[in-house]
Amino acid sequence: MGKLERVLKLIEEGRSITDISRDFNIPLSEVEGMIKILESMGYLQLIETGDSACERCPLKSICPGSCIRFKGRIYQFRANKARK
Repeated sequence: MGKLERVLKLIEEGRSITDISRDFNIPLSEVEGMIKILESMGYLQLIETGDSACERCPLKSICPGSCIRFKGRIYQFRANKARK
C-alpha cells in the first residue's frame, strides 16, 4: 500500500492531519500536499465553510450552530470512488 493510500485510509478513519503527520514523521505541509493530490484525483472533496455551506456540511448534525467559526478546511471522503 502506497503512502497516498495509507493517508486516505487514515482520513477515512477520521484521523487529523496532525495525527497523520506524526504517524508518518513528516511535516504538516507534506500531508496537506497529499490531501490536495487526493482531492485532485477525486478521492476527497473540499467542503467550503460559512453560513451558505452549513446545509451541505457533513458535521451539521453535531454542530451547535453559526456561533462557531471554523478557520481550517473540512474534507469529505468520497466512498463511491473506487480504490485500486
